[in-house]
Amino acid sequence: MLEHNWPRMDGFKSWVFHPGMLFQARGKWWGDQGPRAVPHEGLDLYSFETTSGRVQTVDQQTRIPAAFAGQVVKIDRDFLGQSIYISHAIYSAGGQLLSAVGHTLPRDGLQTGQHVAAGEIIATVAGLPGKQTNLPLHLHLTLAWVPPDYRSDQLTWNNLGHDSGIRLIDPLAVISPLAGWRA
Repeated sequence: MLEHNWPRMDGFKSWVFHPGMLFQARGKWWGDQGPRAVPHEGLDLYSFETTSGRVQTVDQQTRIPAAFAGQVVKIDRDFLGQSIYISHAIYSAGGQLLSAVGHTLPRDGLQTGQHVAAGEIIATVAGLPGKQTNLPLHLHLTLAWVPPDYRSDQLTWNNLGHDSGIRLIDPLAVISPLAGWRA
C-alpha cells in the first residue's frame, strides 16, 4: 500500500489504531463510540504516523492494492458503499483464503471473475455516496478462511461474521510484519 500511495504516505512509520478499529472490537471508534451490533470482523485503516511524528489520515486518493494474487469473486454495493471480495489460491485446514475490503471505489474496469496480481491496484478509498454519516473515511479489511466450495453470491458482511464454516483471521497478524503499527 505504501509504494502505491507515494508521495502521500512518504515517511510512513506506523498505522495508528484506536479502540474499536481492531479485529473483534466490541465498540465503535466513531460517532457515539457505543457498542457495535456484532464484534468487528476486520480491521479499519484510518490514520498513520510519519517518521516526523505527524498523524495523517487516508483520503479518497488512497489507492488500495490486492493483498495477494487472486480472483475477484464479488463486487457488492452494500451498506459500506462498495465492497470487493477476492479469493486467493492459499489454503489451510480445508479453507481458502478470502480477502474483503469495504468503503471502496473499484478501479475502472475491475470485474467479477478477473484475476489480479498481488499489489495490483483494485480500488481507492471511498465514503458512503449520498449518505449523511459520522463515519470517517477509512478502509475496512477482512481476511477469512472460507470453504473452497462457498458460493460467492452468498458472501456478505453478515455471512462473514456469522457463518460457522467461515473462520475470520485477525488482519493485523498478517499486515503487521509488513508495516509498523501502534495501538
